[in-house]
Amino acid sequence: MSWTIKDLPVKELSTGEVLKIKTFTLSNGDGPHIHIQASVHGAEIQGNAVILKLMEALKHKKIKGSITLIPMANPYATLNKHGTYTYGRYNPVTGDNWNRNYVDVVKVSGFDLEAFCKRNLETEWGLVKESFKNELKQSFEEFTNTLKEENKIQDNNKINLILQELALGADGILDLHTGPTATRYIYSAEYEENVSKHMLFRHVLVIPNDFAGAMDEASFMPWIHLRNKFKELGRKVNLDVESFTLEFGSEETFRMDEGSKDVESILNYLKFKGVLDEEPEAANPYYSKLKDYTTMYAPRGGLVDYHVAPGDHFKKGDKLATFYQMKDIDPMDPIASCSHTLIAKADGIVINRCPSSNVHQGMELFQIMTNIYR
Repeated sequence: MSWTIKDLPVKELSTGEVLKIKTFTLSNGDGPHIHIQASVHGAEIQGNAVILKLMEALKHKKIKGSITLIPMANPYATLNKHGTYTYGRYNPVTGDNWNRNYVDVVKVSGFDLEAFCKRNLETEWGLVKESFKNELKQSFEEFTNTLKEENKIQDNNKINLILQELALGADGILDLHTGPTATRYIYSAEYEENVSKHMLFRHVLVIPNDFAGAMDEASFMPWIHLRNKFKELGRKVNLDVESFTLEFGSEETFRMDEGSKDVESILNYLKFKGVLDEEPEAANPYYSKLKDYTTMYAPRGGLVDYHVAPGDHFKKGDKLATFYQMKDIDPMDPIASCSHTLIAKADGIVINRCPSSNVHQGMELFQIMTNIYR
């Protein structure tokens, strides 16, 4: 087995310099293809440690099929520094979230799904999958070529279209991210909820089988459309193509020691997909529907002392944070006079919290899983 390495230009700067991404593909015969990318949000860099650890682990393993790895998938975002902070979540020109610029390829390309399904109503599923991938690629290429001809490739979406095209032929797509100040968790579509236990994460957010602009949704939506159309025509199919967003802790953090643990989730998924000939494990994670993933906004401004950390479970009535407002200080009773405690109104698990203790009223304070089930 050997690696195939490619340089792909993704952005030309005003100086004429061209930013590129590198793709690393390891292949060994027929089998599933897995696409893994990191750092679409430039400050979310822990996924690169995971990719390095995965490369190291694969030196000692024999795979079946192929794996494409893309570290530093959005170099423009990673290079965008404001002081020591990486302003990597949003496009600095347009303000748009880099992970909301993908497309629902079946809808935007005019792919004739009904004709495809009618032609393949009795076709064996493995052949349907390969044919669908090939026709999707052709449709996507025609769509992007039209954009190029009409000068409609934007600063806002060029990198997303490149990454999405690279992932079109994959049987598993893993988009590696982090939160602001976060625990480790994943996003799983409803149809793949049972598979998510093989990712070995403790916290799973279950999202609808719908499109909202993110890479995971852009990757699974063609298959959702296909399944739904087959159902209309009387054929039931069980999808075996998955797409997950994996959140490896907090942004602006690169930890190789934690990467050694993080990579176990991906290795286990490769076992589940049959890329590695080993028996996969299954975790017993905490699940919450996206509709029950709530954001708690700061009820007041102040300097915040957080009493719960990402990953912590809390009960109704627990103290979550204390706000201190210096303008209210009474020197005779300084702490009590300027402090206000935030109390939990329901049970939950902290997933993300604001990375700053300097908080204005109305800022996002916590993101919390509620109505948890296992």
